[in-house]
Amino acid sequence: MAKTVRIHEFGGTDKLKIEDVDIGEPGPGQVRLRHEAAAVHFAETLVREGIYFLKPELPSALGLEGAGIVEAVGDGVSDYAPGDRAAYRFNLGAHSEARLIAADQLHHLPDTVDARTAVAATVRGMTAQYLVRQIYQPEPGETVLIHAAAGGMGTLLTQWAKHLGATVIGTVGSPEKAEFARENGCDHVIDYRAEDFAARVLESTDGQGVPVCYDGVGAQVYDGTVECLSPRGFYVNYGHSSGFLPPIDAMVLNQKSLRFTKASLKDYMREPEAAKAMLDEVFELLGAGVLDPRITAEYSLDDIAEAHRAISSRDTTGSIVMVM
Repeated sequence: MAKTVRIHEFGGTDKLKIEDVDIGEPGPGQVRLRHEAAAVHFAETLVREGIYFLKPELPSALGLEGAGIVEAVGDGVSDYAPGDRAAYRFNLGAHSEARLIAADQLHHLPDTVDARTAVAATVRGMTAQYLVRQIYQPEPGETVLIHAAAGGMGTLLTQWAKHLGATVIGTVGSPEKAEFARENGCDHVIDYRAEDFAARVLESTDGQGVPVCYDGVGAQVYDGTVECLSPRGFYVNYGHSSGFLPPIDAMVLNQKSLRFTKASLKDYMREPEAAKAMLDEVFELLGAGVLDPRITAEYSLDDIAEAHRAISSRDTTGSIVMVM
């Protein structure tokens, strides 16, 4: 039996149930993985509410990203053996003590990356990779705007942009987050709840605006972001923690010949070779100390409702994880 977080209907945190599940032995092509850690993502609150692009059949286990130790392997599995360290992403069931999972959904963990770091930095790191290495790679000395710079994604995104030589303007939602963002490398930090961030960005860039904004906040910052992008600037949205974006008015973008993309990691890792290359780069930078997810809180399975409330509140800094 394995303690597992499940939902039987979509809704609030009251729908989260902790149940003992008989997971059994791995079948052909499967392994049994004993979890050491799992990620806690904002996306999981959307899964719980039934509004994420991944809408599971119910009842469903929760948790999209886990890491641990292989306990047993089924017939036909040759890439993994009991005792191997492994992790996975985008496969519901991570919020559990153990689970069965297809071996081809796993990846090996290098010795330089522990389970906690893996779940805090793999999906977020791969997201940062496609944002700053595939969609828009800032040039050395170029100024970029990163919303929610003190969150789990913003933390890694700031570090990677700085690694590429960019000057980073980060927006945050409190004085405490502002201090965290400065310590993490942001050159300029704006508390958008207390200041007009668009005006501050224009002031910091001598009225020129920024050539790119990486936005995981959405509705709350849309108008200001359009205002402070430079002509031919690129609005890169990858999330909507404050609510869904409004319909995009092409004529508004036309005023400065702006470009806009609503990007999702799933479309950048469709090919296994592409996903592996992204993952290898993330692990390389984690091992070199360039990337650090800065884990600021750990939760147990029994604390799942509290973890959901914390990440939904947007009051967290760095990454939060679940440990088993």
